[in-house]
Amino acid sequence: MRIFLALYFYSLTSTSFLIADEFNFLHENVLGTSLEISMVTDGAQSAEKVESLTLLEIDRLASVFSSHDSASELSQWQRGTKDKRVSQDLAEVLRQAEIWRSRSDGAFDVRASTTAQSSAITLRKAPYRVADDNLVTRYDRQPITLDAIAKGYILDSVCIMVKERFGNVSDFSINIGGDVRRFGTALFRIGITDPLTPSENAMPLTVIETQGDTAVATSGGYRRGDIVDGRRHSHIIDPRTADSVVDVLSATVIAPKAIDADAAATAISVLGHEEGLALIESMPQYECLLVLSNHHVATSSGWPTLQDDNEVDEEDDKMKSGLIVNFTLNRPNGSRYRRPYVAIWLEDSDGFPVKTALLWLQVEQPGPRWHRDLTRWYRNDRMRKVVEKTNMIGTISGATRGPGEYQARFDGTDNEGNKLENGKYTLCLEVAREHGTYQIIREPIALDGNPIAKKSLKSNIELSSVNIEYVPIADDQ
Repeated sequence: MRIFLALYFYSLTSTSFLIADEFNFLHENVLGTSLEISMVTDGAQSAEKVESLTLLEIDRLASVFSSHDSASELSQWQRGTKDKRVSQDLAEVLRQAEIWRSRSDGAFDVRASTTAQSSAITLRKAPYRVADDNLVTRYDRQPITLDAIAKGYILDSVCIMVKERFGNVSDFSINIGGDVRRFGTALFRIGITDPLTPSENAMPLTVIETQGDTAVATSGGYRRGDIVDGRRHSHIIDPRTADSVVDVLSATVIAPKAIDADAAATAISVLGHEEGLALIESMPQYECLLVLSNHHVATSSGWPTLQDDNEVDEEDDKMKSGLIVNFTLNRPNGSRYRRPYVAIWLEDSDGFPVKTALLWLQVEQPGPRWHRDLTRWYRNDRMRKVVEKTNMIGTISGATRGPGEYQARFDGTDNEGNKLENGKYTLCLEVAREHGTYQIIREPIALDGNPIAKKSLKSNIELSSVNIEYVPIADDQ
C-alpha cells in the first residue's frame, strides 16, 4: 500500500549514526493546512524535542506573516504609516518577493490576490522598497499577502534551526501543505501525481530521485479555485492581466531553498509553458515539471526523472471513474491536532476486505501499539501482515489543500489487482486517535455498473464530512 498525492519520500541509505531511528509526526490545521515532519535521530526524546521546537518556530513565524490574523506583524505593518521599520524575518521575505517580481517580469506579485480590483498597469510598479536597516517604504496601498512565498521561508527557517541546535539529527524533512524542505545525506525518491487524479492512493505521474539539501514546491489550482459554467478556475491569478491561470494545471519546482521553490512554482504557473521553462533554464540549480492544460508534461532540461514524461492519461472519463470518497478530518476546538490513524476499505458480502484504498499507520515505535485501535481493520490477519512489512506514513507534497481535506479512490480492482466482480459491498471508514476516540462508518454499496450520485454520509466526532460518488468504470458498462 502506497500513499501518494504529488510527492512521496523514503530513505534508501543508512545514516551515519550507529544507533538511529526514523520518527514521523503528522499534524492537521497548521498554517491552514497539513504538516508532516520526518527525521532520523537517536531516540524518541530527541525526536519529540525537535517536533516541539519546530511547532514553536512555525507559530512564531505565523505571527509575522499571517494575512488572516489582524494581530500579525504583516497585518499591523499594512495598517501603519508609509515608512516603517520591520523585523528581519518580514524584511527578508519582502526583499525576496520583490526579487521574484522583478525576475518574473511581474508574474509573481504579492498583490496578485487584489488584481481583479486593481489596474494591471499600476501593479507593474514596485509596491515598496526595503532598506538595509529593514525600513520599508510603501509606494501604494494595495493589500499584500505573502502566502505564495512565506511558507517556503518558514520551511527554510525550521531546517536552519534544526541543523544548528540538533547535531544528532542526520536527516530531516518537513512538509507544510505540499511544500517540502529537507536536509541530510539519504537518497530519496519523489513521485509526482497527475493533478487530475489527486486521490491519496493515486499512482504518481512520474518518479524522480535526488539527494542532499533540497526543496520541492508544487503550485496548482486543482485543489482550490471555483467552478464557473462547468469549468474550474484556478485560484492562481496572473497579476498582469487579472485573469485566472489556464495554461498550467500543476507546476513543480526543485530548488536549493524552499522560499525560492515556493515563489518559482507560482511564477511559472503564471508565465505558462514557454516563458516558465525559459525562466527555470536561466537559473542554475533549478528544475521544474509542468502539467499543462492539454495534459502534456513539460520538464526543464535537467529534470532528474527516472522514467519517461510524456503526457497525462487523456481518458478523462476513466480517470474520473470508480468509487470516490471525499472526507474531512475534524478539527478539535479549531486548533492544530495530531492526524489520527485512518483505514478506508471495501468488504465483500462475506465481510472479507477485498480492497484497501487508504491506510494511515506508522510502523516505527510507538505506532504499532495503536494499530489494534483500528479494530475492524486489524482483526483480519491478512491485512495486519501488510502493515507489518510496510510503512503506511510517508512525506507527501502537492498543491496546498485545506486542513484535513482528503480523497480516496477505488479503481475497480481488488488488493491483488484483479477486477472486482459486480455485486454488493460495504464501504468502511475507520478512524482511531491516540488517547482519543474510535469511530467507524459502514455504508452498503452496490457496484453493478450503475452510477451513484454524490451523497453525504453521516459525520462523526472524527470525520466532520464524508461524501461518496460512483462513476462506473468503462469495463463495467
